[in-house]
Amino acid sequence: MPAHRSSLRSNLAVDDGTEIHYELRGPEDGEVVAFLNGILMTTRSWVLQRPAFEGRFRCLYHDFRGQLLSGKPEGPYTFAQHAADLAALLDHLGIERCHLVGTSYGGEVGMLFAAEHPRRVATLTAISCVSHLEPLLRHQVALWGVAGGDAEALFRISAPFNYSNRFLAADSLLVEQGARRLAEYPADFFTGFGRLLDCFAGLDLRGRLGEIRCPSLVLCGSDDVLKPPSYSAELAAAIPHCEYLLVPGAGHAVVIEKADTVNTAVLGFLEKHRGSAGAT
Repeated sequence: MPAHRSSLRSNLAVDDGTEIHYELRGPEDGEVVAFLNGILMTTRSWVLQRPAFEGRFRCLYHDFRGQLLSGKPEGPYTFAQHAADLAALLDHLGIERCHLVGTSYGGEVGMLFAAEHPRRVATLTAISCVSHLEPLLRHQVALWGVAGGDAEALFRISAPFNYSNRFLAADSLLVEQGARRLAEYPADFFTGFGRLLDCFAGLDLRGRLGEIRCPSLVLCGSDDVLKPPSYSAELAAAIPHCEYLLVPGAGHAVVIEKADTVNTAVLGFLEKHRGSAGAT
């Protein structure tokens, strides 16, 4: 008989009172995969992954503090705080061990979580990530902050860094839909986003990568101009038990631009390690 599938959408108040929005979908007896958002993402941003994963795995999505559907307490935020929020969420749901799939900011949270909580992570997939900021990336991120609460300006500034030239030319309608969604977000979204940018500016995981003990997959787009492949190659060399995949013709938002390729690669990686994470 097919496994019973269910869906849960709720909020959890963590220790400091911040509300963390989460969603849990898929077969109740499935191994858990926690998807970790990029900085401008929200739970709904995984729409191109959901059909591929939710039939096979119990999928957990959440917005980090500062993101759209979660609380936005006064800053500053830290990656350690994000990792603690994730641990609290797993505790709340009775999940002892799971697979982590994170893109960009979320993958960087995932790397820290895997280093700090090795027994809780069955596998780690880090997509379009860095361990630290070189000067060019630091200036690029500072440019995003110039937009402030202007949704149109933020989108126009960030789009050339997020998408490849090919995608911008071929999928202009999808890109414009993203611009319209961003324009609908409330003012506090942009306040939270500014705090997340400040948090990212302080990232330096270089001393923690060797502590990641789970099987890992590092994946990035060949045309990523925000976090170029050289960053991912460094990650793959520093993380033990790590595979590396370069996706041709994709920019930073490879989970959108090449969703089928990413889904196939990650599902194949997870299947190799099936049985190493529990269900809720």
